[in-house]
Amino acid sequence: MTMLAQSAEVESILGNLAQAGYCIVPDVLDADALALVRGALDRECAADDENGTAIRYGPDNANQRIWAMLNRGEEFVLLATHPLALEIVRGAMGTDVLLAQLSANVTAPGADRDVGRLHTDQGFMPEPFPQMLVLNVAWFLDDFTEENGATLVVPGSHLSLAYPQGGLAPSAPARLTGKAGSMAVFDGRLHHATGLNRTADQKRRGVFATYYMPFLRTQENWTVSLDRALLDRHPGLAALTGFKEWQTLGSINGPTMSGLNF
Repeated sequence: MTMLAQSAEVESILGNLAQAGYCIVPDVLDADALALVRGALDRECAADDENGTAIRYGPDNANQRIWAMLNRGEEFVLLATHPLALEIVRGAMGTDVLLAQLSANVTAPGADRDVGRLHTDQGFMPEPFPQMLVLNVAWFLDDFTEENGATLVVPGSHLSLAYPQGGLAPSAPARLTGKAGSMAVFDGRLHHATGLNRTADQKRRGVFATYYMPFLRTQENWTVSLDRALLDRHPGLAALTGFKEWQTLGSINGPTMSGLNF
């Protein structure tokens, strides 16, 4: 996996994120890393099918979802803790963030759950949205194209500070498109929608990391579901998944003295 070369690149990415609400970063995963993560995702999808636990939906069950991907392989932990992703996330949100969820979505031809239905990922907050509290990082394991249903987005809609009106995407929104190995970063307030996979035989595989401000409850309850052995193998993962106290929040038997200001 490639590392960030220049801090100026991050500044440019953050500028695009602030203005448009999203940014595509190409060539983040090299060929070897891409093959490694693809293989791991295919392995886990096949395991769920074999065990009868696969989460499938849409026409002919064409869409498959896997949650809590930290527990599914070291390959996915490396995505959640990728230095470039975290530098961008922390540059936009501050040093302390939580990994709210790490999931995978495999969209096969015809998979069209809620196609064109605009929403935001900060919808649990009342409008007007006070600030960006949610930031998404989408890892492209295949080319994301208009034909295979790349996510539709409305540029600048995060600045409206409101929920989408009318529900359906405009006729010609932008899309989160890019080559396999790319990474898309988008504001949790951005209006976006699922795209329809209109290809005959292409799957679109992606892994999606969602980061929250540290005072929010995460989507995945990592303190219950996380494999504890990962905490020893990955320094920094405990804080990222909510195992560490943050400014008196999440304390055990009272806050530590360092968290007290009175």
